[in-house]
Amino acid sequence: MTTLSTAAARQKLASLRTTDSQTPLTYPPSEIHALGTHLLTLSLPDPEHYALLEQTFTAALDTGNIPSAESLLQKISTRFPFDTSIRTQRLYGLLNEATGNFDKAAEIYETALKQDESNIAILKRLVAILVERGQRHEAIIRLKTYADTFMQDTECWSQLASLYLSENMYEQAAFCYEELLMLKPQNHLYYIRYADLVATLGRWEVAVKYYCAALELTADNVRALYGLRAATAAVLGDGGVEGSKAKGVKSAAVVEAKTAPSVETLHALHKLAGDRLTALFEGQGKDGAELTTVVKSWLQAN
Repeated sequence: MTTLSTAAARQKLASLRTTDSQTPLTYPPSEIHALGTHLLTLSLPDPEHYALLEQTFTAALDTGNIPSAESLLQKISTRFPFDTSIRTQRLYGLLNEATGNFDKAAEIYETALKQDESNIAILKRLVAILVERGQRHEAIIRLKTYADTFMQDTECWSQLASLYLSENMYEQAAFCYEELLMLKPQNHLYYIRYADLVATLGRWEVAVKYYCAALELTADNVRALYGLRAATAAVLGDGGVEGSKAKGVKSAAVVEAKTAPSVETLHALHKLAGDRLTALFEGQGKDGAELTTVVKSWLQAN
């Protein structure tokens, strides 16, 4: 176990409990379990004690320590009985998933959702089980119904987009990312993913706009630069803006015709993307020499 003082261990685990759910966990579950087990032997305020119980329980599941998880959950349910606590029900569902009893877990989640249909944490677990069973259509229906009511929930839209993509339902996935862009316009990844999607659908002019938007938020983002290079090449290959329209390439409703870039702008963006990609890899010196050669070869073809 990492050597930490009691105060440092408490602060560390507390910070992990408040970390955004979309931020990757970088602290090993085994360390969390060890620290939590130690802290639970101390006299702590009730709110922290039960928060630690749940955190250590989750770490026990992550490390495959089922006996420890069962013991911790028993202590939680003594204070928060299964019949009256949806949070405890979710934990029992997680335990059943960990032991391979997916039918029982799904039954628990279904019952909990009847009591609180807005509980996205439980809905996500049920959706995960449905996906594992191959019931993707049912999973999509569940998430879509939830999203229709709780339209501000970015986690739901993100997971729904992933499910649509897994079913090659690109139009529907694009709609999800349009919702995400309205809810979190500062997230550059949503711009890139939306641009990738509309590019897949052949809406190259729209893709150009959203790759540019991503680059405004994160200059020199390699994925956005590659996308911009490919998108501008596609539009120019279609004879520019007018050529792509003549060939029936549709624009998304979110982009007005008057915002379409001129041929001169497209050429400038095309060159800029290529120049920045080359500079980024050349800047790595010897380590980037091979990649620079590959990039230059790709740029010549695009």
